[in-house]
Amino acid sequence: MVAEKRAQAKQINYWKWAFAILLALVIATVLFIGHKLTTPSVDQTRISQQTKQVDKNVDLDVSMNKQQLSAMINYYLRKSQKKSKIKYRFILDKSAILMGTTKVLGSNVSFTLYAKPSLDAKGNIVLDAKSVSVGSLNVPANFVLRYVKNNYDLGKFATIDYKKSRIILNLAQVSAKQGIKVNGQKFDLKQNEFLFNVALPLK
Repeated sequence: MVAEKRAQAKQINYWKWAFAILLALVIATVLFIGHKLTTPSVDQTRISQQTKQVDKNVDLDVSMNKQQLSAMINYYLRKSQKKSKIKYRFILDKSAILMGTTKVLGSNVSFTLYAKPSLDAKGNIVLDAKSVSVGSLNVPANFVLRYVKNNYDLGKFATIDYKKSRIILNLAQVSAKQGIKVNGQKFDLKQNEFLFNVALPLK
């Protein structure tokens, strides 16, 4: 009788151990599967890191000719001149030309500024004035630019340095509200080749 009870107790202990081992295996399997489901693969991690690197912005190189560049600059000039009393437009020919009209003593007066264009260290377009005519009268460039700077608001797109007889077209202001950044890379008037880098935000 005692021997039978001992045999039954041993059998029950075996079942307990078997159940405990089975339960441990189930828990371990669930944890393993859960870990695998929540851990990205090597390729997923690599692609995610690459995506984060390019998610900030995308750089595009944009090539233009004289007509295309003139059209782009005039688009932003018109936007910046909406509230200005002076109206002018940009033309690229053998040199850079600013032509416009303003009022002097109540009369409309036309003016033309001829300049040598180049790029500064920030990629903005620099116009070094060579000659200025108001109507049919030739006048000193620095005198006219000083007058314009002191009497007219050209907006943020154009900045005047009358001491150097210079106008700077600030490309950094192009669509700045949208986070777009533009800077010049190449400005070759003779070869009619103009290259600009455009950084587009992706967020």
